[in-house]
Amino acid sequence: MLKLRSIGLSDYSVLEGRQRIGRIRLAIERMPGVWLWNVTIHLTGGLPMGSSKDLDTAKAEFKAAWKALKARTTPEQLAAAYKAMNIRDDG
Repeated sequence: MLKLRSIGLSDYSVLEGRQRIGRIRLAIERMPGVWLWNVTIHLTGGLPMGSSKDLDTAKAEFKAAWKALKARTTPEQLAAAYKAMNIRDDG
C-alpha cells in the first residue's frame, strides 16, 4: 500500500511501507500550477515521471507507474536499489 508523507507545503514523499519510492509535489512555478510526480528508486531503463492537473490524478498515475515498474523488476534488483538508497539506514 502506498502512502504520502508531507515534507512541505503541497510536497509529499511517496512510501511503500517504510521505503521512500517517490515524490509528488505541486509545481507552483508553472502556470497554471501542476502536480509533478516521479519514482526515485534508481533502476536501469529510466524512471517514470509525469504531471497531472490535480493531486488525486497524480496519485493514481504514480501508483500505476510504480506497479508497472515493479512488474518488470526482479525482487533482487529492487532490494539492491533500496539498499543503495538507504545508505544512511534511515528507511
